[in-house]
Amino acid sequence: MTNLVLDTIQNRRSVLRFDNTPIEKEKMEAIVNAGRWAPSWLNKQPWKFILVKDKNIKEQLSENIPTPFIQGLKEAPVCIAVVVDTTEDPFHYIEDGAVATQNIALAAHSLGLSSCWIGIFDVKNQKKSAEAYVRKILGIPQTYRVISILPIGYSRYEPPKPDRKRLDELVHRDRFGQS
Repeated sequence: MTNLVLDTIQNRRSVLRFDNTPIEKEKMEAIVNAGRWAPSWLNKQPWKFILVKDKNIKEQLSENIPTPFIQGLKEAPVCIAVVVDTTEDPFHYIEDGAVATQNIALAAHSLGLSSCWIGIFDVKNQKKSAEAYVRKILGIPQTYRVISILPIGYSRYEPPKPDRKRLDELVHRDRFGQS
């Protein structure tokens, strides 16, 4: 079966390196708009998106986020931080922010751009976590949590297509353990 949405889902890849080509304003708006249209519990839409273009801020982020994607944070023309208001939805903010992140990554791919989902959320909300550093660097209030940062740009290379588990390894019928 061929379908544009399914093709986008199956062909999106995490990219580690970006060239310095600027991203068109219309594409950035469409990407953030895709995040805005993500589903959320009771349509609370607890997210905010911080578009980081400043080279010094991206450098600070790369120094404080332990990830193999440090170079991508520095190189990408834009990094989008997905943050959620825990007072708006104290029970579902993690999944709300995650689905907004997924929409952003898929929208970027559908527009010929690449991204990489860098998970920032710290379950224990520790004072010296990457999330705490990101919150400080970006001036994020304490009632917000940082779910992710996505470097966005034009890829420097064609990422390989990874193997996936077979459906019969993942799908159970009626009860767990029945295939």
